[in-house]
Amino acid sequence: MHNVEKSTLVAADSVSARVGSGRRFLLCRPSHFDVTFEINPWMNRENRPDRERSFSEWEGLRQALEGCGAQTFAQDSVEGLSDMVFPADIAVVRGGRFLRAKFRHEERRAEAAYGAAWLTTNGFAELEPLTDAEAFLEGGDVLAFADALVAGHGFRTTRSAHEHMAAVFQSEVVSIQLRDPRLYHLDMSFCPLDSRTAIMAPSAWDEKSRKRVLDLVPDPLVVSEAEAMNFSANSVVIGKNVVMSACSDGLAAALEARGITVVVSSIGEFLKAGGGIRCMTLDLNLGSR
Repeated sequence: MHNVEKSTLVAADSVSARVGSGRRFLLCRPSHFDVTFEINPWMNRENRPDRERSFSEWEGLRQALEGCGAQTFAQDSVEGLSDMVFPADIAVVRGGRFLRAKFRHEERRAEAAYGAAWLTTNGFAELEPLTDAEAFLEGGDVLAFADALVAGHGFRTTRSAHEHMAAVFQSEVVSIQLRDPRLYHLDMSFCPLDSRTAIMAPSAWDEKSRKRVLDLVPDPLVVSEAEAMNFSANSVVIGKNVVMSACSDGLAAALEARGITVVVSSIGEFLKAGGGIRCMTLDLNLGSR
């Protein structure tokens, strides 16, 4: 049992009151990052991350985000919660309110309380949480496109959680069925760039979901399977910049043709746990640019 302690919180004066004035992200220091269990195809306890390189990559990502004009906040990690370094999953945050995650895997469940404690301490209001024992929700399955929330289900999040999310945020939720266990969260195959364009790997979804997304997105930027497996869609957009862990020449040219600057930030140690750049950053106002 993990108890939430104030030492794990980094208070920022009413962060929620300022979410509309620029991009803000919560990161979690990798002090206890490791691969100590295997809950996705990328994790292998025999391929452990290097602590020194992890800190260097984490700091490099923080600087890349801030270099693009974002503001970052850092939460301390907790011993025994080796995946806590991926705070995108702990909640869905929008308009100064948040819906707490309900993790499917026991190894990650304690993270939600630490995330909720940070958010409430910093002025965010918690919405009615999921109570259905059979319902699960992870923030990596939820993104915003235009006026809708786009949400994945199949591996970590249940379809029933989408219905609850639509009700508490009073928003349309477009449900996407995930079918590739390597791309187990939606943010590994879908990255909205603006109100018209999104990076996507439609092969990760079932046929009905592919049609739904292609109808929704006027200018789809479809990546290859190889690009998807390089975590190209698991990226963070800040204005006309996209921070990525890797970018092929073809994808870079397609982005640049749309007026988007690519900023590459290497996070190879974190990929060993199956987490990319979007996984490492909790968006404190989902849907803002």
